[in-house]
Amino acid sequence: MIGALVGTVLAAAAAAAHPGPVAGPPRATRFDTPGAAIAAALDETGIAGGVVAFGELHQTLATAAVPSALRRFTGQIFPGLAPRFSQLVVETWMTTGRCGEAEKAVTADVQKTTERPAQTETEIETLLRVAHDSGVQPRILSIGCADYQAMRAGGGVDYDRTLRVTAGALDTAIGRALRAAALAADRTGPRLVAVYGGALHNDLHPDPELAPYSFAPAVLKATLGHYIELDLVVPEYAETSEAVKAQSWWRAYRTARRTGATVLVRRDPRSFVVVFPGTTSRNNERKPSTGP
Repeated sequence: MIGALVGTVLAAAAAAAHPGPVAGPPRATRFDTPGAAIAAALDETGIAGGVVAFGELHQTLATAAVPSALRRFTGQIFPGLAPRFSQLVVETWMTTGRCGEAEKAVTADVQKTTERPAQTETEIETLLRVAHDSGVQPRILSIGCADYQAMRAGGGVDYDRTLRVTAGALDTAIGRALRAAALAADRTGPRLVAVYGGALHNDLHPDPELAPYSFAPAVLKATLGHYIELDLVVPEYAETSEAVKAQSWWRAYRTARRTGATVLVRRDPRSFVVVFPGTTSRNNERKPSTGP
């Protein structure tokens, strides 16, 4: 299985920067664990049914030595939150070999461009297995031969089209997951549909040029407002992005951060950032918030 968590590093960073409107200044709070921080966000919103969409800054070859948000989500967050979830949609799909040269070309180009470490595929498979073993139905995206053809641009990949196809596939998968969760609600009570992918597609307030890549506004409407955007940030990854460090939520995080603490930043009533503890002294060091 080849996980195509599609999107360039630049686009993911821009989305995670989250330049859209917020309700007042961001508010940062420290927690002992990432799971406790996310539970607090869910409890604050009072959401029981609907969608919580987790977005990550993707790991690359340059940051492969630092544990990924995906790995941390699977080991540190998901087990404690699994009882709240009915379904888990993961931004990945299986290549089948049935779509010929278009499938081969798109897969190879995406792998090269995104520079994802080899262990990413294994980490995705681990998350899907952990979800299944926890009684949460895992779901991946459905990508057809026509989609692969649409993604191609000459000898390479049309990334605008690829990101649009991915957003559409996510929206379809989320719709199916919501219907399955509704059918199960009589037996289990209302539970959330969790989504895990890049911090580009879950954005409630994207820049206009990035809006076609986000499923969030449509899902917000479909769930009658029962939607939460929750970005997971490894600080070492964010430190390399000037777009991220320019945001007000990053400054709130810098003020609140302490060694070993997870920081939850509330951007607005439906949008949060969880910043994991840093793994280097530079990121854990306490400093005054004088700028990004």
